[in-house]
Amino acid sequence: MKTLSVPIQKHQKLHPVAMDKLMVLMTAPLRNVLVVACALLAVATIVTLSVWVAGLEVSTWAGVCTWGAGFIFLGLAVDSHGTVARFQLATGIVLPALALLQNNVSPDFIIVSGALLATWLGAAVLKRLSS
Repeated sequence: MKTLSVPIQKHQKLHPVAMDKLMVLMTAPLRNVLVVACALLAVATIVTLSVWVAGLEVSTWAGVCTWGAGFIFLGLAVDSHGTVARFQLATGIVLPALALLQNNVSPDFIIVSGALLATWLGAAVLKRLSS
């Protein structure tokens, strides 16, 4: 009976210096991927909840909550400066208009206001986790 021998390398592990460089190269992009995944998860959750609430018969309560969120954004616009304040002011004006539309026209405007709020939430999560 003949056997074939296969040479096995004795040093199969990476050297510690190479391992450190490899870990640095791997952890930086993985952190960015996780930050974006967390932000997208938060946005998807808010949009899904707004679609679910649009199907329920609670358009009056959803309108009240949307109206209140508009006042919150108006208050945030007073405290902020620069471009962010302008966007918060625009959101604070648009949200009560959407609340009126979802009460008088169609409850489907809850989805639009939910998408607007989800955009703000996603930006806040990205800003908080990336710093």
